[in-house]
Amino acid sequence: MHQNHAIYKGFRLTAKVARGLQSTDHVSQASGAPVFTAVVEVVPASLQHEDADTYPIPCFVDGGFVYSPAEAVHAAVSHGREIVDALTGFPTR
Repeated sequence: MHQNHAIYKGFRLTAKVARGLQSTDHVSQASGAPVFTAVVEVVPASLQHEDADTYPIPCFVDGGFVYSPAEAVHAAVSHGREIVDALTGFPTR
């Protein structure tokens, strides 16, 4: 099982993964393959989960998806790290 959270530079990053179905035809999604998207919640590690801010993941905003929950978690946590870098003023690049 893939961890859906990480601590990065004092912030807790939590990936919230959603499962959907890829449509094989434009009428019914019932026969489609499972696909996954995610958002990331970012909160200082010292605060409660209820205080987290939720951010969309750019690759999923316009209908993008991945084929495994692990890929969705990776995309969310990676984007969360970029958010923390921007918030703290210490970009990695």
